[in-house]
Amino acid sequence: MIHMLGVGLTLGLTFPLTSLTLERWGSAGWVIGLAGAMAPLAILMFMPVLPTIAQRLGAVRAMSLGCLVGIAGLLIMYLFQTVPMWIVGRFVIGAGLALPWLAGDIWINSVVSEGSRGRVIAAYVACLFIGFAAGPLVLDQIGIDGLAPFAVGCAALILAVVPLIMVRRLAPEIVAERGVGIVSAIRAVPVVAVGAFLAGFTEALIFSLLTIWGLQEGMNEAGALRLLTTCIVGGIVLQFIAGMLADKVGRQWLIGRIGLSLLVAAGALQLTSGSLVFVSAFFVGGLILALYGLSLTLLGERFPSAQLAAASAAFLILYQLGSMAGPLVAGLAMDSFGSAGLTTSLAAAGLAMASAAGFWKPAK
Repeated sequence: MIHMLGVGLTLGLTFPLTSLTLERWGSAGWVIGLAGAMAPLAILMFMPVLPTIAQRLGAVRAMSLGCLVGIAGLLIMYLFQTVPMWIVGRFVIGAGLALPWLAGDIWINSVVSEGSRGRVIAAYVACLFIGFAAGPLVLDQIGIDGLAPFAVGCAALILAVVPLIMVRRLAPEIVAERGVGIVSAIRAVPVVAVGAFLAGFTEALIFSLLTIWGLQEGMNEAGALRLLTTCIVGGIVLQFIAGMLADKVGRQWLIGRIGLSLLVAAGALQLTSGSLVFVSAFFVGGLILALYGLSLTLLGERFPSAQLAAASAAFLILYQLGSMAGPLVAGLAMDSFGSAGLTTSLAAAGLAMASAAGFWKPAK
């Protein structure tokens, strides 16, 4: 879990760093959205072969290799200060960090007991997003210019490797059994598939465009960064509540209620002002990040260990499809309708999640 803090910090830095820098360079909303979609595109392209790579290398070596590739992506962005090369750098970062992401999801679902799955996965996801929350806050202190943000990102990934080396003997064996693809995963657990897609959709649009939304609503750069941090902090705090509830009530029922609540919270974000905007952002973040944790919990509940690697890869492919769509759809909506384009996109995602959970009955 400590490893995921470092990965989360790097991601938390690069999302707003890219958006704010491209905004400063005068890029259109769709270009900023395209840059935000590059990391998901890379993960989507490489994910079908990553379970085999993880099986051959083992969890620890695969996660360490991914961190090194992520460092290479950061160096590309620092050395080449142009829009096309930053898009390339974002692609490389996504390709690298796909390995620790996949291996980490498999690891946590392999070792947790069913009775505590919701709480343990909530803690795991919270660690990732504590790093995310720290990213914009650190960027607020060091600024978006010069070497500093890239140095911090590289240092975080180097330090993320240390706990892996310390616990390498505890790593579970990864079995890349075939037979679980996207289509079979959707058929087996359609609500998990929808949850994976919408978790990626909402998270990516928030991380890529919430700072831009804040600027359009009249905030300065520092205020927009704090808004994103508030959103992620809400995700961390409410993640634990969602995890505890997931071990006590029906998980599919719960994810449907999360969707309905997101619909309401998105409207509140657009309609409130002053300090209430931060309150609304807190709840929006909590509901969005709960989608990922609850979907991952359902994945571990429904698939046996032998199919977990393949099912996790299919889950992350759907997540990345959503992550590609989110910034592009919301970016185009914001170009057409202003700041309301972002909140409308969030509300539509919440309605879709609630509808899916209500339509498909849980497996017996």
